[in-house]
Amino acid sequence: MTLSFNQNCSKKIIKRAQRGDKFALTQIYHAYKQPIFNLAFHMLRDEHRANDVLQTVMLKMMDSISSLSDSNKLNGWIKRLSYNSVIDIIRANQRFDTVSNNESFDYSASESLSIINSAHWDLEHYLEILDERERIVVWLYAVEGYSHKEISQKLSVSEQNSRVIYSRAIKCLKQLVKEQEKTNSRAGVSNE
Repeated sequence: MTLSFNQNCSKKIIKRAQRGDKFALTQIYHAYKQPIFNLAFHMLRDEHRANDVLQTVMLKMMDSISSLSDSNKLNGWIKRLSYNSVIDIIRANQRFDTVSNNESFDYSASESLSIINSAHWDLEHYLEILDERERIVVWLYAVEGYSHKEISQKLSVSEQNSRVIYSRAIKCLKQLVKEQEKTNSRAGVSNE
């Protein structure tokens, strides 16, 4: 599974796509369809909604590629369109609960990253266990490097809410790792 958006589309293809060339747009589609789908599926855990994201991103790309001023930024631009489409689907399907400003979070950024990067973690496996809201906050913060302020803006929640969601998710994942170590099995997987 590849999540890499580092595709090599030539400047010539991008320029042709910006002029509306259907063959060039098709080449861009084929270059990016798998990373877009994989990112959406990884975050949403739903094949149909991941395909919806792919379709949405490609339509947005076709409609607005002519406004892309720097062809070197195509990879990042399509990745950003993908994240924004995933977030839009989550917003449409789930209301983000707010937390009180008095609720605290337990993990510093460095502690959280050391937990996630530990050899005991299969992050991709554990992310499957989290709900969408937790998964997207953990992914954006721990994997993509967004700040809680940036996440709060993307998800239309308070910065404190982003931190608490993240903390709860890390606490849950940390507990699953402990259970796995005790039983010598993978969480959520039968040992039969």
